[in-house]
Amino acid sequence: MRSFQPVTILFQSFILASLFTLAPSNPSIAGDIEDTAFNLVEEAELWTGLVSIVGSEPGGQMGLALANDDFVVHVLEPNPELVDPVQELVDRDGVYGKSLVVEAGGLNPLPYVGNSIDLLVCLNLTQRMEELSGKEVIRVLRPGGIAILGEATSEEAFSPACMDWFSKVFAADPQKVKTKSGAWLKFQKPEMEGTDDWSHWEHTPDNNPLSADQNTEPPFMTQFLGAPYYIAMPAITTAAGGRTFLAMGHIAHHEREEEWLNTLVARNGYNGLELWRRKLPDGYMVHRSAFIATDDIFYMIDPNGSGVLMLDPESGDELGRVRIRGERGEWKWIALQDGVLYGLIGGEKDPSETTIVRSNQSHWSWDELSRGYYEKRVPWGFGETLVAYDLNGNDVKWKYETDNQIDSRAIAIGGGKVFYYGPDLHIGALDINSGLKLWSNNDSEIINLIEEPGRGLTSTPGFKSACYLVYSPKALFFQGQTRMNVVAVSPQDGSLMWRRKKVTNNPNTLYVNGDLFVGIGEEGETLKLNPETGDTLKEMGFGKRSCARLTGTPYQLFCRAEPEGSVFYDRIQDKVRYNGAFRPACNDGVIGANGLLYIGPWLCDCNLSLMGSAALTSAGDFVFSVSPEGRLTKGNAYDREIQAGQEDPSDWSQYRGNVKRTGTTPVWLRGGIDLVWQYQPEFEFEPTAPVSAGGRFFYAGDDGKVRCVNAFTGEMEWIYRTAGPIKAAPSVWEGRVYVGSGDGHVYCLTANTGELIWKFKAAPVGRRMMVYDRLASTWPVNTGVLIHEGKTYFGAGIIDYDGTYVYALDAKTGEVRWLNDKTGHLDEDSRKGVSAQGFLTVADGKLWMAGGNVLSPVAYDLETGEYLGKQPGDGTPDANRGEEIGVYKNKYIIQGGRLQYSAAKNVVNPGYFAAFSMNGSEIPGPERRLNQGKIPPVWDDYGLYFTDGINLPPTYWSSEDLLKYLETGRSSDVPVPKWTVTQLNNSDTVSLALAGDYLVTVNESPTPRSLVSTWTVSGINPENGRVDWKTWLEKPAVPGALLIDREGRVLVAHEGGGLSCLGGDGAIKSYINYLVKEMEKSGDGKERITNLLNDSLAKINTEGARNLIIDMMKDNGIVVGKEAKENGAVIEWHLTSPLPFNEEHRFDEAFVSPATPDLTAPITVDDATHAWRTYTTIDRDGMIDLAEIYGRLEDSAVLAYAEIDLKEDRDLALYVGSNDGFLLWFNGEEAGRYESG
Repeated sequence: MRSFQPVTILFQSFILASLFTLAPSNPSIAGDIEDTAFNLVEEAELWTGLVSIVGSEPGGQMGLALANDDFVVHVLEPNPELVDPVQELVDRDGVYGKSLVVEAGGLNPLPYVGNSIDLLVCLNLTQRMEELSGKEVIRVLRPGGIAILGEATSEEAFSPACMDWFSKVFAADPQKVKTKSGAWLKFQKPEMEGTDDWSHWEHTPDNNPLSADQNTEPPFMTQFLGAPYYIAMPAITTAAGGRTFLAMGHIAHHEREEEWLNTLVARNGYNGLELWRRKLPDGYMVHRSAFIATDDIFYMIDPNGSGVLMLDPESGDELGRVRIRGERGEWKWIALQDGVLYGLIGGEKDPSETTIVRSNQSHWSWDELSRGYYEKRVPWGFGETLVAYDLNGNDVKWKYETDNQIDSRAIAIGGGKVFYYGPDLHIGALDINSGLKLWSNNDSEIINLIEEPGRGLTSTPGFKSACYLVYSPKALFFQGQTRMNVVAVSPQDGSLMWRRKKVTNNPNTLYVNGDLFVGIGEEGETLKLNPETGDTLKEMGFGKRSCARLTGTPYQLFCRAEPEGSVFYDRIQDKVRYNGAFRPACNDGVIGANGLLYIGPWLCDCNLSLMGSAALTSAGDFVFSVSPEGRLTKGNAYDREIQAGQEDPSDWSQYRGNVKRTGTTPVWLRGGIDLVWQYQPEFEFEPTAPVSAGGRFFYAGDDGKVRCVNAFTGEMEWIYRTAGPIKAAPSVWEGRVYVGSGDGHVYCLTANTGELIWKFKAAPVGRRMMVYDRLASTWPVNTGVLIHEGKTYFGAGIIDYDGTYVYALDAKTGEVRWLNDKTGHLDEDSRKGVSAQGFLTVADGKLWMAGGNVLSPVAYDLETGEYLGKQPGDGTPDANRGEEIGVYKNKYIIQGGRLQYSAAKNVVNPGYFAAFSMNGSEIPGPERRLNQGKIPPVWDDYGLYFTDGINLPPTYWSSEDLLKYLETGRSSDVPVPKWTVTQLNNSDTVSLALAGDYLVTVNESPTPRSLVSTWTVSGINPENGRVDWKTWLEKPAVPGALLIDREGRVLVAHEGGGLSCLGGDGAIKSYINYLVKEMEKSGDGKERITNLLNDSLAKINTEGARNLIIDMMKDNGIVVGKEAKENGAVIEWHLTSPLPFNEEHRFDEAFVSPATPDLTAPITVDDATHAWRTYTTIDRDGMIDLAEIYGRLEDSAVLAYAEIDLKEDRDLALYVGSNDGFLLWFNGEEAGRYESG
């Protein structure tokens, strides 16, 4: 039989799936608990939200029900002994660690950021009254949030003590709530006084982007961090009623942004949780006044343009539409004031211009916007009819029509007037109540000044769809993108008041307390002007970079900073401060609303420490210094003698193999490798890099779980649940496993059983918030835990202004050896310094950490914790933000790579790696750039192995050449590669690891005529850069999640949390020997061992490895392919290696299959010999999958031969599946041919 590659010979089979559920023994109790949970969220009128449940019995089961219904639930149990069994009970359905956690903790204070909890449920109030602080309940509830406390058997059964407690702590009479399970007391937090909405695209219809929110007083701490990391453009945010609404536009520069094209997303404004999303029509222009946010209704121009759609802001449900009878044009602009909806309607429909760029650059280009941005006049937003519609009376108040077009970018409302402008018309004003024209001015001088094209202007061209008219009581200010002038006209009659020439393309005007702020100073510096004369009153000392708009609050002004980040100008102190953690989005800027500041998201890969969206809250009197006392919790195994285990110096026991993070091991692989076993978790999660020691693999994930897998068999040995997402690999030392969690703790566990030895609270206080769709501490331990000479080192924190905490503990006892709580605020005034945004290494008597984009790498004295590095300057980015760090030749720190809080995939390459001397007078020394990209290099004494960006093959520099460059820093001394792996061209290398004899890589390659990539593990000869062997992987691999253990096993972690263990004959023999010993231990282990061996045979394809397993099975009385034989299927096939097949090699003409081929005679093609091999399948129907065995190859074919011994005549069924055709011979005669795709 001949098969064309890629091809599979397939027999039909069916897999029956069974579903299992875990529930309390009494189903009625489970039903009652679930009903109660839903009764309570219905009472709180919540569709989704952040829920805190105090008490795990039955709070855990209530939380499980809600977590399966789009809620994020934190169950807080004051009694630690109850936590483990409840965690185990609710760890099903794949929600634990994602939307549900159960954690031990006290109730005063409650462990949440203020104003964040939608619903707090307290079980057994009578037992909790002394522990639960009413003040804390009020603090953590968001405005309008609900506390439901109970429960009692009936409304009358609450004790007088309960009623008195409630009235005293909440200063209100309780509202009683009845559910199926009993009665509860309800409290609703009042709305926050002094907040402001950002109801329109420019705050209000006057287009002045100045918030009046009184609750945004600096300094700030993080309220939440939110996804997505990158969005489509343009984008505009509105906010009201404790919610935000982000409308994302019609341009995607990279593939990563495409899912957000033409999308409207509503979020909870206090915790960032998504409430709902709605797709907008293709090309819907969002960068206009098309959306209005209010407490009760969200208004948007109807997707078909025929009117205004009204949505429920909490659920997104449609509530109704506003349409004006007789008006058949398209709505271009809307505004709302005093219950009246104003609109601009145009007769022409705006063009639809969704634009997909698919750029490979980390930035985006102003030359790659949609077509309309390059026209002399943008094609959007022009109309001829202004209308006013009374929403209360459902009637048109007035209508004003013109012969020429009004530009919706230049309509403003203020002072009892509607102001409008049209470049072919005039400037005009209408009475807001009657719609009567009050005045118009068609002075050509004014129109020419407004329309004059810019000449010699610097900066980016900006978005020509931006608003360019701002109302103030003293003047109307016109300033269009790429135009030459700022023009002020009188709001009384439209006469020219003054004009000033611009310096940059894209300043915007901001009117603040009788003054005008605009960036028209030297090099775009912001100036304070007299709004009536245009005279300069003050140079502000900061400029607005590029197109991100200048905005403000009662306390501050904000804009994008140069070279990057944000400007926070303090209006009270008259002081400029910088924050390089994030930058304002181009169209939004910084928005003050709901008592918070909202920043981002955007689509750039600028040098920032935080991507996506951030919300900031006033820090108030938060105390950042901490005491080291009282942070250690002893587990059940604390006083037990911990056995050191069978650890070995060649174990990959810490991240990247060792404390130097070299990514190397002395272990030799000695030839090619094949799959030994696979592990697939029941529910998917995002895994960390794995580590290994003592015959076990350890890894963790964003579901907060630490996992131990048997290295020989791939069986799960134990799981330990923390209460936060885990981003960094565990570490193993002397029979102990150490892991840092997003819950702000470090855990020390026994390696053999996963029991808790001790837990250490690294976060200064409990302050949970949403961090990119996971509930986590403001101070997670994402540096990982480094073990060195009997001590553990780690850092806690996300961003410097929230505080950074670096510790050294005794690795056995958990006792504090030193603590540094000062480096987050090296500059006390700006609160800038070191951010815990990467991993750790040790060298030269120092602990080194990747410290974010202001200072990195940074060093602490290893013995005392004293900070030894530079100061943060003005707080703008001045460092490589990458999370990776390691030591090269004990002389240099190598640091860089991926931003820790960004997409894990190698989507574009904004990152790079650099080396820093650690022996000079300055710590660290000058930067020497190495390679581009996110994937860390590996190195040994002989050289550095790296990939220089996405889709570029691995390259090797010798140490001799590299050291010369590092010493001189001259570009002429940049090493010339000794070799580059050309065989891996056009593939993306996502992981590197260096064994004693091979450089091992994991690569993603495009598959011809397929949207699914091919994933491979390759062995590269370090002497010449040639690929000696290659093995295929079934699933995508996680970047950097690769190790080589002391037995030569290669472990790859996959997206979704699965593992693939690969190895050569030595690893296979170790596997077999281990299974033999296991089978000898107890007779009932044979079935388990049989299943493991069959699983391996189903995946392993190399002939030698399969023969070893088959021989072991036969030697131990295990029937190979038992089920297939019972089904009457053929299990033994003879295969050739892949043969060339193309127009030159139509080898069916040269090869005539006899009835019985000579299986001992190789086939020779082009001087290459292709021997036959025997392949025994265990598939129940005898299936062999040639594409799985040999990979998906182009222009190749395989011969497959089988013998069937028939005792009598009978029908045979052969199923052949191929996407490139096949030929079939039976008893030497052609029996089938199919040569189409």
